[in-house]
Amino acid sequence: MSQPLIEAKETVEKIAKHIEQDALMAQLKNINRLVEQNQNKIWLRTKSGKPIAEKLQTTAAETLEKLGSGSEEIASLITELEDIAREIDEESARRSMIVT
Repeated sequence: MSQPLIEAKETVEKIAKHIEQDALMAQLKNINRLVEQNQNKIWLRTKSGKPIAEKLQTTAAETLEKLGSGSEEIASLITELEDIAREIDEESARRSMIVT
């Protein structure tokens, strides 16, 4: 299991505890779903996958940090998290199509 993805998932769950807006909660649930679906993918442990997983974890940590400071950019950071999670999901789908 990819350690950065596990840490990212845990961080996203911490962020969700502090979010009250329905739209942002829906995004966080989507991020969690995408991470859960892809956390056991082997390609995320490779040279091409590790940076993406680490980027997700770093962005999640940054979002949690900004959440504590009351920053206004939380929505854009959550959208960025969702974009990274989608990128992971799309790459997993692409790679599974190559194998079959």
